[in-house]
Amino acid sequence: MSFGDQVDELRTHSLEWLRDARVEAVREQRRWRMRELAIVRVLDERDAIDDSLAAADGVSVREVRAAVETARARESLPRVAAVAADGALSDGQLTAVTRLADVDSDAEWAERAPHCAPAELQRAVRARTVPTVDESRRRHAARAVWGRFDEREGAWHGGFVLPDLEGSAVMAVLEARAEQMRPAKGDAWAPLRVRLADALVESVTGHGPERPPARAHVLVHVPVTGPAEVHGVPIAHERLEQLLANASLEVEVVDGDGATVAMLPTTTLIPTRVMRAVRTHDVHCRWPGCTRTTGLEIHHLVPRSWGGTDDPNNLVVVCAPHHRQLVPHGRWALNGAPRRVGALRLVPADALLGRLGPDRSPRGAAQARGPSG
Repeated sequence: MSFGDQVDELRTHSLEWLRDARVEAVREQRRWRMRELAIVRVLDERDAIDDSLAAADGVSVREVRAAVETARARESLPRVAAVAADGALSDGQLTAVTRLADVDSDAEWAERAPHCAPAELQRAVRARTVPTVDESRRRHAARAVWGRFDEREGAWHGGFVLPDLEGSAVMAVLEARAEQMRPAKGDAWAPLRVRLADALVESVTGHGPERPPARAHVLVHVPVTGPAEVHGVPIAHERLEQLLANASLEVEVVDGDGATVAMLPTTTLIPTRVMRAVRTHDVHCRWPGCTRTTGLEIHHLVPRSWGGTDDPNNLVVVCAPHHRQLVPHGRWALNGAPRRVGALRLVPADALLGRLGPDRSPRGAAQARGPSG
């Protein structure tokens, strides 16, 4: 029977029948997926699975490998496997929950997973690993923008790779600007990808309708346990510490289930009068040789997680690019008396640690105190 014939036949049924039929079709599809994964597991045991399946099935190599990992995990998760076999888990839910659950939490996740969106489960997977400072540096080092001009189309093709915070800030600005691009009355909205392209051109060239510039608001989520996140992407404790030194804090008190108990007034980690005094004294970036006067951030010479305080004599201003290179996130430290001319020196981070003593290990301090700015 052709698709058209099926559609014609289904048009004779009631709305309630069609809804029930769709639910059953989805469940049956998922049951067949479990059958496929069982076959994949046996083929995997016989070393008969390789990347060539991607071309045969019309999927990516990554999807093939993910199916193999999911099939392997199912044997150790009988409760999750039973729920999946009953058709209660989508492929996205199953792939994520097999990375979350273990023998001890099998029953718990079998009950919870069917009620979780795949994106929610994937975020929980990411949050299980706290990024190290080396991983944060690797993300930053991988930043890139590329483009090529297509002579045939007469258009540029390109893209970018940006680390967690910078990427979130850029996309927040572009998306906010794209949402301001309302069509004329009676016209249809342009696709989001088109509006994002227009927002990018406006941001770089300054050309565009006379409207207020979009401002990014990047929310850092700090849970009771696990890593801090920016737009669902885990970030290193050391990176969070640098952010908090310049942040306005919106404190939300939650209970053990994550429910909001109270909202506290917005405040800053460093008293406003202290920040004002430091910014008044340091009129430009204090990184040796840098004269930037814009985009300056407060920096702790001795990070708070290493025993430093918010005393003005422990604070200077540095530009954002140089801030990332300084402790606790970076490999360098500014050392000396910040208020004495010529007394501030750039030294390796290990040299500063050596002066502080072995009990000021950044990892030990972070575990004892939690992330702070």
